[in-house]
Amino acid sequence: MALTNSSAPVRWRRLMPVAFIVAAGALGGSALAEPAHACAAPREWDIGAYDQCIADGYGKGYDDQEWENHEALCCWATGGDWNAAQGKCQAPPAEPAQRPAVAPGVITQTLEPAAPPVIRNPGVVTGTFSPAPANLG
Repeated sequence: MALTNSSAPVRWRRLMPVAFIVAAGALGGSALAEPAHACAAPREWDIGAYDQCIADGYGKGYDDQEWENHEALCCWATGGDWNAAQGKCQAPPAEPAQRPAVAPGVITQTLEPAAPPVIRNPGVVTGTFSPAPANLG
């Protein structure tokens, strides 16, 4: 009995890369259409988790720099904003900063071409030279 290959698996193998590209485009397209919503999700600082993280660091023998790094890591991990100047964790802003509404792909700056390079004409200098006489010696 001879085995025959079905064309369905080959078709599926050819369509899989296309399906992945379409899926990636669909998921990534939302980030291009609404960049503010894709990048700036509202955050909440979980103070209870921050306090627990800090408590877990007690007694570990951290020096001053390691302890500050531990505090900063706990702050970031729980949704806070680390203020390095004051050395403390702060709650994130209530609303993310809004930038002016500009449609994607719209140029808001006038672009000007660069000035052409300056080319000096060496013909004036080379016209005064004459060929060297042939050595008939």
